[in-house]
Amino acid sequence: MAPIPDKPGDMPDLNTTLQSLVTFALWGLTIALIVYAVYLSRRDRSPIALYLVLAVAVGSLIEPLYDISYHLFWHAFDETGANRQWTLFEAFHLPQPVWVMPAYVVVFAGPAIFMYKGLAKSTSTRHVFKLALITACTTAAFEILMINLELYSYWSPQTLRVLDYPIWIAFMEAAQITGFALLVALLSRKATNHWQLLTVFVLFPANFAYSTLGAGFPGIIAINSSESPSEVLMACAGLASIGLAMLELWWIGRLLVRDQEAHPDQEAWSADRAATAGPPAATPPVAPPPTPVGAPGD
Repeated sequence: MAPIPDKPGDMPDLNTTLQSLVTFALWGLTIALIVYAVYLSRRDRSPIALYLVLAVAVGSLIEPLYDISYHLFWHAFDETGANRQWTLFEAFHLPQPVWVMPAYVVVFAGPAIFMYKGLAKSTSTRHVFKLALITACTTAAFEILMINLELYSYWSPQTLRVLDYPIWIAFMEAAQITGFALLVALLSRKATNHWQLLTVFVLFPANFAYSTLGAGFPGIIAINSSESPSEVLMACAGLASIGLAMLELWWIGRLLVRDQEAHPDQEAWSADRAATAGPPAATPPVAPPPTPVGAPGD
């Protein structure tokens, strides 16, 4: 495994002006998304849209596990060698900037909040993979922009790079984003009260690890196998990870499709649905057998 570049000069200098612009822009978009989620929750009489956004925000604390596995370092030092990063917290000697949380909300919760309700109504395997392709492109565009603005880097030897971004990772993220939207859609159909919707706070980190660390394990093992792993090994492992991610996404998609086939009239949970359903019907009492007027022989 390549050593963590946690000293001045190990990585490109942090552009503090861009750090400020990106921080305020992403937090602004996050606030806008929260306001939109509140609007959806009030309109649909269901808190799941707001829970979805908050679950991703809280779940962003899982980022150091991704960073240490995929070798991502958020730039911290300026041209003088001073640590100028606005740091939220640190784990594994990897500082996490204050904009990692809004970045998660914008890149992960943003697509999911626009996808889950349509997916809950109707979907198909073909449609799921179309959405995954779109999210792979949006994630790649975001990461390529941030990398080339020199706000973070993938520090070790990597394979299949496009503008310094290991493009195979975009498919891990696509499976994670689309898979999360599918699971939220399934949860919204199966929940019987609003308390059960809080499961989304577990779904996000679990699905994140399932996709990026589970399906991504061949690529992770390859890039951590030595300081200079074989290019062929990394390429084969990256392609294997893409295959596993697509298999995982197909499986989650089939869970939702099969539920829709079995219950075509099922709607996403809302207070209106709960009120319409009402309490379970009481079982009518069984009438006792009639008492005979008189016994034979009386």
